Amino acid sequence: MILNYDHYRPGKRGRRLRATILPILAAVLAICIVLFFVLRVPARLFPAGGSRQGQGRLPELWKAAKYEQVIAAADEILKSDPLNPSALSYKGFASFYRAVAEGGTEDRVPSIDQAIVSLRRARLGATPFSGETDYVLAKSYFQKGKFFYDLAIRYMESSLAKGYSQKDSEEYIGLAASQLGDFEKGITSFLKALAADESDVLLLTIGQTYYQMKRTGDAVDYLLRTLNKTGDAAIEKRARFLLGEIYLDRNELFKAEEQYAAVVTIDPQSADAHFFLGEVAAGMKDPIKARAEWRAALVIDPSHYGAKLRYYTGKR
Repeated sequence: MILNYDHYRPGKRGRRLRATILPILAAVLAICIVLFFVLRVPARLFPAGGSRQGQGRLPELWKAAKYEQVIAAADEILKSDPLNPSALSYKGFASFYRAVAEGGTEDRVPSIDQAIVSLRRARLGATPFSGETDYVLAKSYFQKGKFFYDLAIRYMESSLAKGYSQKDSEEYIGLAASQLGDFEKGITSFLKALAADESDVLLLTIGQTYYQMKRTGDAVDYLLRTLNKTGDAAIEKRARFLLGEIYLDRNELFKAEEQYAAVVTIDPQSADAHFFLGEVAAGMKDPIKARAEWRAALVIDPSHYGAKLRYYTGKR
C-alpha cells in the first residue's frame, strides 16, 4: 500500500510554531555566545584550569575573631572567584557570629540572612568545611525563629552525620523540636546533650520539657538536680517556681510552701511568690495568712491580676 505523503506534511499550525520557536532559539544561542566569548562568564565563575584562589589571610583573621575583616577579605576573593567555597564559608561564619554579637533581634537579621546565603552557596561549591558549614547554617536558621526550626534541625543533623559535633549540637535540635511540639524528639536530644555537658540550664530545660509532657515525676527529679547544680539566682527561681506549681497541683502544700518561701528569700520583691504563698495558705485553710500574702503581692505589684481577684473577691 502506498502511504499518503500529505498525511505526514506539517500543516499551517506546525509551520507557524516553527516560525515562532526558531527566532527564539537563535536569540538564546546569540546570548550564550556573548556570555561565553565577550563577558567571559565561565571564566568568572570557574577559574581557568579549575584552580581556586587560596584562603589568604582568612584563617588568621578568623582565629583572631576579626569578623568584619574576615568578611572584607572574603569579599575580595569572591570578586574574582564568586563560587570560592572556602571564602563563602568564612564569610558565612563571620556573618553569623557578627550577628550574635549585635544587639536587638532586628539588628541581627541582615547579618543572619547574609550568613545563610553564603553558607548555602558554600555547600553547593563543595566547601572543605562541610560539617562546620552545616552546623553554623543550622544555628543561623534557629536565630530566624519558629518557622525555620525544621531547617535548623535538618542542617544540625546533617552536621552530626558528617562527624562534626559540638557541645550544643544536640541541644539545638532539642530546642527546635520542642518548640515545634515534638517533645519526644526534644527530650531525646536533650538527654544526649546532657551526657556531654551537665549544665544547670540544660537540667532546667529537661525539667521544663518533662513538665510539658505531663511527666511530672521526671520533671521533679531534674528540677531538683537543677537546684543542686546551679549557683545562678534566675535559674534557681525558675526551677523553684515550677516545682511549687507541680507540688501545688498535687496538693503537696508543705512542699509547695517551701519552694515559694525560698523564692521570697532570693527575691523579696517577687509578687508572684507572695501570691502563690497565699494560694498555699488558702489550701491549708488559713485565710488570714492567705490575705496577708495576697496583700503583700499587691503592695509590690498593684496590677497583679491574681492577687487583686483573690484579695478583693476571694474567687480564683
